[in-house]
Parts: sequence; structure tokens; C-alpha cells
Amino acid sequence: LRRLGWMLLAIAPIGAVAAYVSWWAGQWIANQTMRALRNRLLGHLVQLELAYHTQLSRGDLLTRLTTDLTSCLRVQQYLYGKLLQRPLESLGIIASLWWIDWRIGAAVTAALLPVLAILVPVVGRTRARSKKARDTLAANLGVMEQITSGIRVIKAMGSAEREQERYAEANRKLFNDNLRLARTRAQSDAITAGSVFGLAGAGIVIGAFLFAAGLIRPGALFTALGALARLISSLREVVRTWGDMQEQLPSVERVYALLDRPSAVIDAPDAPPCPRPTQAIRLENVRFRYAPDADEVLCGVDMEIPIGQTVALVGTSGGGKSTILDLLPRLHDVTGGRITIDGQDIRAVQHASLIAHCAIVSQDSFLFNDTVLNNLRYGRPDASREQIETAAKRAHVHEAILGLEGGLGYETPVGDRGSRLSGGQRQRVAIARALLRDAPLLFLDEPTSALDAASEHHVQQALAELMRGRTTVVVAHRLATIQHADRIYVLAGRDHPGHGTVIEAGTHAELVARGGAYAELVRLQTLG
Repeated sequence: LRRLGWMLLAIAPIGAVAAYVSWWAGQWIANQTMRALRNRLLGHLVQLELAYHTQLSRGDLLTRLTTDLTSCLRVQQYLYGKLLQRPLESLGIIASLWWIDWRIGAAVTAALLPVLAILVPVVGRTRARSKKARDTLAANLGVMEQITSGIRVIKAMGSAEREQERYAEANRKLFNDNLRLARTRAQSDAITAGSVFGLAGAGIVIGAFLFAAGLIRPGALFTALGALARLISSLREVVRTWGDMQEQLPSVERVYALLDRPSAVIDAPDAPPCPRPTQAIRLENVRFRYAPDADEVLCGVDMEIPIGQTVALVGTSGGGKSTILDLLPRLHDVTGGRITIDGQDIRAVQHASLIAHCAIVSQDSFLFNDTVLNNLRYGRPDASREQIETAAKRAHVHEAILGLEGGLGYETPVGDRGSRLSGGQRQRVAIARALLRDAPLLFLDEPTSALDAASEHHVQQALAELMRGRTTVVVAHRLATIQHADRIYVLAGRDHPGHGTVIEAGTHAELVARGGAYAELVRLQTLG
């Protein structure tokens, strides 16, 4: 016993240093891995095609970027902090028990085998039930995100009680799935607790029998009992940590399912840069659907957009006008036919160089929660202050910026999604951003449809400045904004037999004189 005591005192500082180094090293590896994983995940996410972002619910995405990533860190901590150490320690202790007395070692080993046989399938169920709980949590967060985002509509419709009931149902499902998971964890803890007492009892009974029979020395018996106590502690920690890890693994799978999904829009091998357009953009029998099992949005569209001209896309809802605007800069890939620039398929050139030739202004222009200056500079990070102010003046928004509340001018924070600016100011800031980008191809998706008359007047002035000298494709429901377009294409909406195709093309005067679908749209808007 004295020899054992001196041995333990000698290895005490070594054990302390080893415990510190092993835990710190495990945490360093786990956090370094997570740092790389977060960078990789976000980098991959922004590379995925636009269709993926529209199909994945915001609640699901937020769950993967927050809760699931946190679970990835926990798995790493479990792995490097305990699961690479405790099982080896337990095996070493079992081996020492065999060395001290093979009969005690055999008894402990025999007691462990049935426990493991019962415990493994129980812990295995933890993973399946945890996956179900994680999916339910994503759905729960999706409902919560919809309610918080649509609070204005909820208030206006007086549907607060109905939304409370909807969320209560989602919460009930999450509660039930979490309880199923808790029952599984409780079963594994029960088996572990029972096994601890059984293992300790078996070891003590065998040791007492051997001691009474004079088959083991007192020092060896105390050593064996001490090792058995450490083994019980180590095994209990292994089982609990393994259960915790199984509970977190479905979240890891959800993160890697996102990472493993390839982008549908990728560059061809050795794709050359896209040259600056000089002749025309053509859509040749273009077909498109958002998912393999979805209906076609475009059903064979042929269209020519001469460089330097303004082309307008009009028609009733569901005709695919905004989809064409997304296809031109290759935010989606066509599912049939092709789009060419000067005769070259846009899928055969580098996507980044194609995007560099494009500027897009949509109906609901997004502004980052940053200053006006940084939002303007977003499309051209190297722009000087003088260039930014020149673009703002051309977009007729310079004076509005200087007059913003607080007197900070260009350093004024715009708020979440530009909430501190009016709709007209947001649009003109977006137009100034596009002006600063100075791209030859301009795509406008109903940029004035949500504005009042006064704001529309200012935005129309800014748009006229933006469109000067550029190839412009504009989608507009207000036909007054596109009367002077060089060419107008009318696309058939969902209620038309030629859905998703061009049914008329020509100038405003030609189409009115023809008396077809465009003329009917003009009559409805009383343009004369």
C-alpha cells in the first residue's frame, strides 16, 4: 500500500498536466475545426443557386446556421475532450484488473458484456429520435419566423389568437418529440446506473471471496477495488457522453447535407471570361422549371435583346417575366434551350465575369443594416467618396441623404433592410448603387410598382439617368413606364393557352394598332 501510495503521489502532477493539456488541446482542435466549418458553410451557401434559397424555409436555414452548428461544436468537444480518452483509459483499467488478478478481471469483463448488449440499441434510438426532434425544431422556428415577419399583417387582420394557436400546435409537436428523446436518454441512464451498482457489487463479492479464501493479498485487493471504482466512473462518463453525442449527430448530418449539396450553377472546365456584349442577347427556345417535378414556367421562349436598346417584358401574372430576368445573369440555369451573348452560350463562360456585366434593381431593393455610404459602395468597394456622391446626385438622392434625420448624411445607418428610409429613398439608393457599378447590362424588375406618385416621379428621373447608354431589360406592370421601349415582348400568363411563351412583340404603337393582348392591357390602364 505504501508503494502504491508513493506511486500515486508521483504521478499526481503528471496526471494534472496531462488532464489540462488534453482538455485544452481538445478544445483548440474543436474550435479550430468549427472556425473552418463556419467559413466553409457560409462560403458554400452563397455559391448555391438562387432556387435553393427560395425552396429552403428561413426557419430551417436559421436552425442549421445556429443550433445545428452549435451541435457540431459539442460533438467535437465530446470527441476530443472525452471519447478519445475515456475508452482507452477504461481498457487500460480492465487490463490492469486482469494483471492484478485474472479472476477479478474475468468477472468484470463478464459483467460488462451483457450491459453493452442492452445499452447499444438503446443509445442507437437516441440518434433517430434526436433527428426527429431537430426537424420539428426547424419547423417550429419556421412558424415563429413567419409570425414575427408578418406581424403587421397579423395586427391588421386581427388574427393574433389564430397565430397563437398555430404556434401552440407547432410547440406541442416539439414538446412530444423532445419527450420521446428524453425517455430514450432516461432508459440509457437507468441501465448505466443499474450497471454501476451491479459491476461494483460483482467486483466486491469476487474480491471478498478471494480474500476469505486466502487467494489474494490485501494490497492487491485494495488496488483492484480502487481500479474498479475508477473504471465505474470512466465507463459512466463514456456512456453519458456517447448518448450526448448521438443526440447531437443528427444536427451534424443536417449541416453536412447542406455542405454536400452541389450548386446547380457551376462554371464549365476552363470556361473563358465573358466578353463585354457588343451585338445581342438571345433566348433560343428557352424552357425553365424551378424543380424537376414542378410545372414549366417558360415553355419555349424566343427573344432578341439588341445591345444598346431597351426591351420591356409585360403580360399578366405567372408569365415568367421575372424568371427571365433571373435567367439572363444566370441566377438559374435554363432547363431547355439556351441563352447567348453575341452567339456564345452563357453557361460556357465564367459566371463571375457574366455577373460583372450586370446591374439589377428590383421592386423591393434590399439594403444592408449599415450606413448609406457602405450600401452605395457595395457594388463597387473601391469607389471614392467623390464617385459615390456623383452617383447619388445622378440618382436624385444626394439631397435626400444630406437631409436624413440626425444630420449624419452618408454616415446615417439605414436600419434593417433600409427601414429608416422611405420606399422612394431606398429605390434611389439602389439605383445609385447600380449607377456606381457602371455595368453595361441593366435589369429592372418593376422598380416603381410599390411607390406613390411623388416618389415614382423622383425614381423615374433616376431610372432615366441609369438607363442612358445601357442595354436595359425592364419588367413593368405600369405600361406608362415602358411606352418608349425599343421593343416590347408580351408573355402569356397562367390563364392563357400559350402560358410561358411570347405571344406578341413590337413597339408600343405597333402593338396598340394590332389590337391584341397588349392593346387590351393598355385599355385596362387607360393609356389611350
